Amino acid sequence: MKKLMKYDRYGNEEILKEHLKSGDENAYGFLYKTYYAELCSYMFAISGNEVQAQEIAQQTFIKLWRKRDRLFIHGSLKKYIFKVAYHQYMDAVRQKKRENQLIEDLKYEAIIELLESTPEDLDQKICLLETEINKLPLQCRNVFLLSKKDGLKYKEIAEQLDISIKTVERHMAKALKRLRDGFNRNTSSTEPSPVILYLAMYRVSSMK
Repeated sequence: MKKLMKYDRYGNEEILKEHLKSGDENAYGFLYKTYYAELCSYMFAISGNEVQAQEIAQQTFIKLWRKRDRLFIHGSLKKYIFKVAYHQYMDAVRQKKRENQLIEDLKYEAIIELLESTPEDLDQKICLLETEINKLPLQCRNVFLLSKKDGLKYKEIAEQLDISIKTVERHMAKALKRLRDGFNRNTSSTEPSPVILYLAMYRVSSMK
């Protein structure tokens, strides 16, 4: 009963907006309880991916809280929240398209380099890649190998290692950066080999 009385003050949406801007955690909790489940359903209907829908909904509320003091919402609060989530989804779609294009470009460059490389050159590059993988911090290396060698999805890695999907993403980004930097340190080239990048990012499972 106490909690219901505490939330009564947020029945007026304009008052709720003001409380959110002032950093009222109870107002934020009320907003989350009111819209989170519905937002997840909305994002699932758009994306067709339950995990992605939940992640976008969570990130939307995190974004609202972090920017609470700069919120200027005209009209429906619900409409604003759902619009923020939709834009986050579209950003993810555009990012995925860019990544897919990168994969195709990298495949082409890797094929060209393979045609121009001797077997000895390729073995040397693969050995270098394996050496750099072994230098990664333990958790970072585990995440990388579970993804690229064992073929697990980020959600499966997160469950196996008892970490969040976001943490998995951070470890993967760190691993790829360190592998690129490590290759640069050990070669005269200022740019990583397309073959190395392709193996590191997409085909580690093919390595001996």
